Amino acid sequence: MYIYTVSTMICISLALNFFFHANINDNNTSFSYGRSEGTPSEKGLRIDAQVKLIIYGQSLGGAVAIDLVSKNEEQVDALIIENTFLSVPKLVPHLVPQLRYLTFLCIQIWPSDKSIKKIKQTPILFLSGTKDEIIPQQHMKSLYELAQPRGGKEWKEFSNGMHNDTILQPGYFQNIGWFIKRNVCLDE
Repeated sequence: MYIYTVSTMICISLALNFFFHANINDNNTSFSYGRSEGTPSEKGLRIDAQVKLIIYGQSLGGAVAIDLVSKNEEQVDALIIENTFLSVPKLVPHLVPQLRYLTFLCIQIWPSDKSIKKIKQTPILFLSGTKDEIIPQQHMKSLYELAQPRGGKEWKEFSNGMHNDTILQPGYFQNIGWFIKRNVCLDE
């Protein structure tokens, strides 16, 4: 599941790009149609629906992804976050320094710094662009330090990655592919 940010271009199909670049088997269900063998049936659909679930979020989508996994961890196999913030009140002083003393007025909080501590088992991949001009990289570093999942955590840094182009950096999809193969596709 890909949870994108407000400014992400919808025309970029992350799923297609990801499976193409990462060289991972595409386990999209075709419900006994397409390349599936056999005849469509209720039993077959139930079997097809049992797939691994990886939650991926970028920027605000990362905050949503962290929150989602913290509340539904038993149903998630891995979490990938990219250029995500600690919380809205902690981001405001960077975005609008004049409002740094008014963060108590924020009605949207998205406390990723608190939610990530609730993730106990799910492996997490942190993708961080060092040149992010919107969210200071320190937010991602702090999230990494706060995360203590028994499933493990990995940090990947992209030296030329900015807020919306980290996905275009060399090695991006390869690192995601390696993470998934190590943490999700263990039985394949």
